[in-house]
Amino acid sequence: MQGDAQASGRPMVAVLPFVITGDNADARRLGEAIHEEICGELTRFRGLRVISPASAARLAEMPDDQIARDLSVSHILRGRMRRDGQRLQLTASLSSLQTHTQIWSDRFEVASNDVIDLEDKVVARIAASLNVKLEEVALADARRRPLGSLAAYDLTLQGMSLIRKGTHESSDAAQVLIKQALELDPLYARGHSALSLCWFNQWNCHFWDRFEEASQKAYLHARRALELDDSDAMAHLTVAQVALFRCAWEQAAWYLDRALMLCPNDAELLTHAAILEVFLGRAGSALAHLEHAMQINPYHSADYFAFAAVAAIFDGDLQRGVDLWSRCDAIPLIDIPAFAAAAHAHLGRVDVGRVEFARYVSGYREKIASGVDFAPDAPVEWVFQVNPFRRPQDIDFLREGFRMLDHALSVPAKGSTPVRATGTLSRAGSGWLAEFGGQHAIIPDLKGVHDIRRLLEVPGEEIHCLDLAEREADVPGGDVMLDERARASLKTRVRDLQEDLAEAEDMNDIGRAENVRLEMDQLLETLASALGLGGRRRKLGDLSEKARTAVTWRIRHALRRIEAAHPPLGRHLVNSLRTGTFCAYRPEAPIEWRFGGS
Repeated sequence: MQGDAQASGRPMVAVLPFVITGDNADARRLGEAIHEEICGELTRFRGLRVISPASAARLAEMPDDQIARDLSVSHILRGRMRRDGQRLQLTASLSSLQTHTQIWSDRFEVASNDVIDLEDKVVARIAASLNVKLEEVALADARRRPLGSLAAYDLTLQGMSLIRKGTHESSDAAQVLIKQALELDPLYARGHSALSLCWFNQWNCHFWDRFEEASQKAYLHARRALELDDSDAMAHLTVAQVALFRCAWEQAAWYLDRALMLCPNDAELLTHAAILEVFLGRAGSALAHLEHAMQINPYHSADYFAFAAVAAIFDGDLQRGVDLWSRCDAIPLIDIPAFAAAAHAHLGRVDVGRVEFARYVSGYREKIASGVDFAPDAPVEWVFQVNPFRRPQDIDFLREGFRMLDHALSVPAKGSTPVRATGTLSRAGSGWLAEFGGQHAIIPDLKGVHDIRRLLEVPGEEIHCLDLAEREADVPGGDVMLDERARASLKTRVRDLQEDLAEAEDMNDIGRAENVRLEMDQLLETLASALGLGGRRRKLGDLSEKARTAVTWRIRHALRRIEAAHPPLGRHLVNSLRTGTFCAYRPEAPIEWRFGGS
């Protein structure tokens, strides 16, 4: 790699316009569309950098050496399309400009009248294949270099490779590499995302006795990754996983959907997402994810069949589930044989079910009990205590299946926490009726009150500011910069308002003071959004940043109005609400809230 591509470590790809064989206007238009869509899809993968389609089009006639020299490109994707009767044929190949070798190629063919199918399947397959291949090449290159010469990207890439091995030793080694990457670049979002995944896997595979510690570290690093780069799909997925295992269903579903929206053609992400979909009660979606993953990664491991087996079983297609499971020669998740055992029992094949359940118990003895003796009911208790099934019918399916296999056990009830206080927030005319601590008051209808209500509904759960903002911050003008004159003008206005506020308070003019505070808060939030570290200018318009600013300001405004109308409730909320990129309601003691209206 040369120039900037070499310095950053991440591959820089130029997707050249597809060569169209023959004089066919429709094929040329389709080739242009596919060219642009491939470029757009590749930008979803955080480990790649992609030359824009317009710039790549200007390179089409240049020799490889000149392309590498002028744009620091490390790889080139070339394609050719031609019509053969009623069929469209497309070939694509990826070449390294460093080694002057072709490292990947593929061929596609569809009916010429099925253009949508061609675009969807070809674009997804090419994007997914390129991402995998380029990471393989970069990883091989990183392994050849001494550890001291690796940059943050290469260290993280090696760490991710170790994480996928799934052993205690590889996880420890991965942490060492990823932490070294973050020492080189503490603001490297992908490094935090990788460390988050490392902690999640350790908790998921090795540290069940340290659930809270490991899951909290996984969550904190994923959250840090999202604060640095809200478009990191794997970080969203990790937050979804931790939320799911805490039975925070809505939070898990939101982050899972966000991850899939950000990167819908990452086969690895799709397979992880599929299991989460099953636990959320969306097994049909899980099957769709896995079918897509198999299409875009045709040389996938047998693990894909195992995950598909779980999805089919909980989607109600038991025979398909056990057939898929029979194609696996490994057990990627310890509980899958138990799920298969229940499926066989419901199909009337109790003897086969008992064999599968024995496989599950063997895995439990090795990986969970670590060879130590355990109570006969322990493996069954484990299935119900650990797997976060949202739907009661999924739990009932397993319980009945185990009963037929002579492993009857009632589902352990989760411990309940005594309620120490109550509160009510309900619509009352054009405002809200708030009752708390034996007092009640009417508060105005503000956007911040709606935000607060959403947080009260899910105590302890963190909601991303984008979810609260409901895309209100996604407005035109995202590239506008706050120039020096505008900054100076805002600062002058803030000073004037401070003087106005002092005067209003001296005169006990409550209404005027409130209006001044509102304007000051808005101006200060604008300045904070526009200034980065050390007072440097920051680009305005970042979606997550604008949502954070908008939500924080309106919650603060609502809290001041609540404090004025209902001081005990205002004090409670000020002490219990957390705002920022992630917002949450964390009361010191449990509160049972009741709601009315919307």
